[in-house]
Amino acid sequence: MRLNDVVAVVGLAGRFPGADSPVRFWENIEAGRESLTRLTPEQLAAAGVPPEEYGHEAYVPVRGVLDGVEYFDAELFGYPPREAELIDPQQRLLLQCAREALEHAGHGGRGGRTGVFVGTSMSSYLLRHLLTRPELERELGLLPIMVGNDKEHAATRIAYRLGLTGPALAVQTACSTSLVAVHYAAQSVLRGECDLALAGGASVSLPQHVGYRYQRHGVLSPDGRCRAFDRRAAGTVPGSGVGLVLLKRAVDAQRDGDVIHALICGSAVNNDGGDKVGYTAPSVAGQTAVIREALRTAGVTAGEIDYVETHGTGTELGDGIEIAALTAAFRDGTERLGGCAIGSLKPNIGHLDAAAGIASFIKAVLALRHRVLPPSINCEEPNPDLRLDESPFHVNRKARPWPSTGSPRRCGVSSFGIGGTNAHVVLEEAPPTALRAAAEGGSVEIVVQSARTRAGVLAAGDDLVQHLRTEHPPLGDLAHTLQTGRAELEWRRAVTVDGTARLGEALDGAAVRRVPRSSSLVLQFPGQGSQYPGMAAGLHRGIPEFRAAFDLCLDLLGPRPAADLSRLLTCERPTPDDEAELTDTRLAQPALFVTQYALAQVLMGWGLRPKAMIGHSIGEYTAACLAGAMSLDDALRLVVERGEIMARAPRGAMLAVLAPESAVRDRLDGTLSVAAVNAPSVTVVGGTAEEVAALARRLAAEGTTTRPLRVSHAFHTARMAPVLEEFRLLAGSVAYSRLRIPVVSNVTGAFTNRRRGHSADYWTEHLREPVRYADGLAAVLDLPGPIVLEVGPGRALTGLALQQPAAGRAVLATTLPRPAEGPADARRMLFDAVGTAWSAGAPVDWDALDAGTDRRRVPLPTYRFARTRHWIDAPGAAAGTAGAGPAEPSAASADPSAVTPADAAERPAAPPAVSGAPETETVLAGIWSRLLGTRGITPKSDFFQLGGHSLLAVSLLTGVQEAFGVELSLNDTYRARTLTAQAALITTRRGGVDAPRRSTDSE
Repeated sequence: MRLNDVVAVVGLAGRFPGADSPVRFWENIEAGRESLTRLTPEQLAAAGVPPEEYGHEAYVPVRGVLDGVEYFDAELFGYPPREAELIDPQQRLLLQCAREALEHAGHGGRGGRTGVFVGTSMSSYLLRHLLTRPELERELGLLPIMVGNDKEHAATRIAYRLGLTGPALAVQTACSTSLVAVHYAAQSVLRGECDLALAGGASVSLPQHVGYRYQRHGVLSPDGRCRAFDRRAAGTVPGSGVGLVLLKRAVDAQRDGDVIHALICGSAVNNDGGDKVGYTAPSVAGQTAVIREALRTAGVTAGEIDYVETHGTGTELGDGIEIAALTAAFRDGTERLGGCAIGSLKPNIGHLDAAAGIASFIKAVLALRHRVLPPSINCEEPNPDLRLDESPFHVNRKARPWPSTGSPRRCGVSSFGIGGTNAHVVLEEAPPTALRAAAEGGSVEIVVQSARTRAGVLAAGDDLVQHLRTEHPPLGDLAHTLQTGRAELEWRRAVTVDGTARLGEALDGAAVRRVPRSSSLVLQFPGQGSQYPGMAAGLHRGIPEFRAAFDLCLDLLGPRPAADLSRLLTCERPTPDDEAELTDTRLAQPALFVTQYALAQVLMGWGLRPKAMIGHSIGEYTAACLAGAMSLDDALRLVVERGEIMARAPRGAMLAVLAPESAVRDRLDGTLSVAAVNAPSVTVVGGTAEEVAALARRLAAEGTTTRPLRVSHAFHTARMAPVLEEFRLLAGSVAYSRLRIPVVSNVTGAFTNRRRGHSADYWTEHLREPVRYADGLAAVLDLPGPIVLEVGPGRALTGLALQQPAAGRAVLATTLPRPAEGPADARRMLFDAVGTAWSAGAPVDWDALDAGTDRRRVPLPTYRFARTRHWIDAPGAAAGTAGAGPAEPSAASADPSAVTPADAAERPAAPPAVSGAPETETVLAGIWSRLLGTRGITPKSDFFQLGGHSLLAVSLLTGVQEAFGVELSLNDTYRARTLTAQAALITTRRGGVDAPRRSTDSE
């Protein structure tokens, strides 16, 4: 088989009676469980069923119930509470399952060219809940209600909320809807209309906790039990459910390291036409034709099919026609008797209407994945009228291993809709993949998690740790899946680990951060004194991107300095002689530049593009080069010659004093001057060591400093003129360009003036003047959401930044170990810095970070949605039951993770209090509250940030007109977005009157 011609199933999601996930769904199927609910009189009464109805002898109190349909994570998807209440629960469930299917496949963070092919049943929520409350239409208008419930919006809602740009089509063919959706999604993928495609459907019939009246010769079972293909088969049972799969061209899935659960070899869709006894009746000819066509497109014969997941309604007419059609289609390719197993899902969970086909499809996919022929329950004695003993089929009544015949395991899935649209899909087991060991103690990896809330991040960690108790994916695959396969939300944490065994402990100790609205990544480069032998060893050995940039710098330097630098910077076990050698300015300065430049290239190559840079002394050269002020070749030449010149320069005494700069300046005489200011540290230079020592004694005696004072050597200011002139000539030979990235100047302590830029004069002044790093850090920390990475060895600059008054606004991280930590920790520390930056809001290109490594996506726990009740009860139903539960505490009150906002019918009419607000603001806040369902509106609240949109804005304009007699336009609402701004606009239009024109309901 050519993988170019087949489609892979790479993701699954679903909710079914008795199962909140495909995993639980399969467990129930394999165990042969019937997941139908037999309802009690209390449940029926709570759902509004009169006693005379449920007491009738023909009333059957059984249904396939889907739990939790009233819950929805509106905040995650950007819906205000009121709008969430208006959306059909079928479409809400599809939206959540769409996200789950994408995440299950490891594609949850991508968006892009993904198609959506889905369908739903008729919205009973619209008919029984919303349209029975006329006040909703009066307040909001009919259009928002219809947009939330019309079937045609199910696919486009998913595409909009998840950012999917492939075809988004509503598919509606009654009972065969969701399998027809699979067919067209697969065709769209094969035609190249999209790279991925979601396919499936949902059906939620309300109220759920109700039964039905049995009618003789009807389609519903007389005793609430579906017995497909059994002698006693007499009907099916209604149920609710939702399912989605994610499809991808098989060759692409293999290339991209996706988990393939099964392959779609071929599929077909047709219609019975008029060749049947009635519109709702099935047709042997139509079903036979669609199965034959699917086998033909799959390129297989009927003899190569081991199992068929049938439509299997358990009705006398339906079973007979289906077996006749299957037999006719299979007789074209096989003469065997009873060799192919058949089964039906409806005895387990009921008939799910528009979701029936996808439920059967997912069952078949899981059967192939687990290599188990699933049992078809409730078939105790096959119906002799079906003449199965003369057919190629037998009902598989017990779960058993799916034997291998030397060829791939294959099965068919059928779904037939009222109205005659038939669908059949041929599936094949996934191609074998090489096993991958989940090695511990290997290379470190960055594990990231994010959620809409802090609690969501913690829940994600708990779910992941629980998952790892039974599953053992390779750490690299796990990290890659979380990095690239999940949406990046505002609450985040990241940890660097070398094995899954320590992951839970690492997550518990990790900071959970909320990403600010705006963040600024800043790279800061340390100066001379931070270098040490072997500082590049770990990254040169373990990061190919670092090695490439580092080696490029050495190639440009030439053989002599390159050889020394390569030896000193990449040695694994440095000696005291190496340490002494690297203190020489001629080697120290290019050593720092080369290491910093290569490390910055790594970070920027991984997507960490800085909004600003700052460097201490020689570190500013690195920043200027990276910002485009000079070429790499020129920068290296300038740094090397600068080091040579400085090594020849005359020196005097230097005193590093931990004291305020002002206190030191007041005590200086003509022979001493301040040379550098680093946070509270002041560097003082002078002509003689005796003069500097005298100053030290005076400062200590006066109590200006309480720390030991360090005396060393610095340039003798009186003898610097020849050195400065030599350097000016050197700097004048460099071609300078305008900065592409803002750089903070050591000379001014502010961002470099773009008109002045870098020049020979600037770098000469830079060599002579104090390093105003404290001022520079203040400029950096004044940026919005500063994330400051120290790019180079050690933590000296990070320590200085922590002493700044504004340090609490920043997230600080270091990228290279200190000498005592050694090169073995270099990769871990770099990854820690990347994870810290990401958790604070910096974008990371995870694909670039993982480039050159063998990474695959693996199934991991998907997003744990908030269980918030968004529901408008039907009249007559017990409050809190969603019209479907017992007269007991609601699921929201029983579930500690559930949240129940005030229902529309229960929400108090009084507007939320606006502290100190004029009357116009108070009344306007009430209008907002009714439209958005949001409490706690403040004067600064933004209508659109709270979830408002153009349809709600129209209702807002109507409310303003009724309350104030003022006509605003849509453009007015876009310009005046806050409560205060809108109230001011209304007051202005009313000539300064701050009061409603008449009493309103909100008063």
